[in-house]
Amino acid sequence: STARCMRWTIIGHHVSHGGYDKLQRSHPEALPKQYKRGIFATGYRRFIDWLDWMLPGAWDVEHNKMHHYYLSENKDPDLVERNFELLHAMPLPSVIKYASMVFWMFTWKATYYSPNTFKELELSRPRSLAAQRWPKSRPRTEPLTVFDFARLPVQFLLRGEVTDALFWPVLFVQWLLMVIPMMALVALPAVFPSVLGLASWWPFALPWQTAAMKALLGGVIADVMSNLHSFIIIVCNHSGSDLYRYSTSCKAYSAEWFLRCAYSSANFETGSDIVDIAYGWLNYQIEHHMFPDMTPLQYRKLQPLVKSVCKKHGVQYIQQNGLYRTWRMLRCAVGDDQMIQCNAILPPASAKDKGLVPANDKVLGS
Repeated sequence: STARCMRWTIIGHHVSHGGYDKLQRSHPEALPKQYKRGIFATGYRRFIDWLDWMLPGAWDVEHNKMHHYYLSENKDPDLVERNFELLHAMPLPSVIKYASMVFWMFTWKATYYSPNTFKELELSRPRSLAAQRWPKSRPRTEPLTVFDFARLPVQFLLRGEVTDALFWPVLFVQWLLMVIPMMALVALPAVFPSVLGLASWWPFALPWQTAAMKALLGGVIADVMSNLHSFIIIVCNHSGSDLYRYSTSCKAYSAEWFLRCAYSSANFETGSDIVDIAYGWLNYQIEHHMFPDMTPLQYRKLQPLVKSVCKKHGVQYIQQNGLYRTWRMLRCAVGDDQMIQCNAILPPASAKDKGLVPANDKVLGS
């Protein structure tokens, strides 16, 4: 469970951002050649380097491009508050809404992140079925969960949109073919006793069927716990009533963009190997969004400097415990809290020449 989570957060995440590319050029002997963006987990190397519910190429599009450069805008596929608007509108007691979030916490990679990252990958390919035939009545920014593959065909059929209804089963089959290897990996512990049992070579007193079921259960529990671990250290980084969301876009690496990295991100505890590894080195979110292609250790060195600069200039810098940030995220997810909505951090007069598009008069605090 922990290894699967760390393979994603510490290795896959930073390699796919190009965090080790400069190291590869300056010290080629320091790391194997596959730890480079564009090589790591691509093609057949997915099965060697990083096999998970998400296709590495799909995660690159959804996370590295969409999330990082449209942070907390409507185009951000990881905007938790927007993604759970349906839950907000449901006439259910709060306790039921919070209970439903427990389900997502234990299954989110398979039930949400995998289909949604796959959707973003397909939409980024001009010749793909999704890019060419995406139903016009379905906004492309809407999150796609595994349950939508069953719900949306019925919804479109009831509206008489037969062609669009047929689109979803085809997309589902494409996605399913992508996740079958991960399903096999989860079930892999049960293969050994099953093969020996079917070949009549099982040497133990415990029936091989029982051993296989226990092994399968162990594989499922490990994956579920990996979901929970990754949910806590990933999903709550950019959600809470003290963080901002925007109705405008801005130019990457402009003054507005750097400010949004601080005003829409939250760090966790930092500074020691035990803490950083437990958080998968995702506890430096502010610094990571400002400079996404650094190594994990560089973020640890940079963090005190960024924090001091923010303090000096009165820029918001939030650093809190991960479990507390999870609670703040959950409150936004169920609709008990809301993020601060504005058009921009910088005033229009200064933002106009610093990358904000378009300039308008609703700014921070308004």
